[in-house]
Amino acid sequence: MEVAPKTIKLAGQPGALTIEWSDGHLSTYPYSYLRDKCPCATCSELGSPGSATPSPFPILGARPLEPERAELVGRYALQIYWSDGHSSGIYSFDYLRLSCPCPACTAEGQCS
Repeated sequence: MEVAPKTIKLAGQPGALTIEWSDGHLSTYPYSYLRDKCPCATCSELGSPGSATPSPFPILGARPLEPERAELVGRYALQIYWSDGHSSGIYSFDYLRLSCPCPACTAEGQCS
């Protein structure tokens, strides 16, 4: 059976997106972590996802980086609309699960 999101909360914790997976695992993704891991072509061209390369979408003013909204893309992904104007990243559920930053997943290389 494929693991899929059971619930997705854009503001599940302050400053983080949370996903409860169908196998019971809970993933918490800080907004800055997700934005740095953007899988879109523009961000990938600047360096590998997760690199320290600055965003090509500067935040205007003192507005914090956060999702303004998110939409499901079919049954396989999430598209996040960021406060820095960026919205072309499609975060597949497989990508999100493999990118889980929790201690169990980072120790194992991935949660299963």
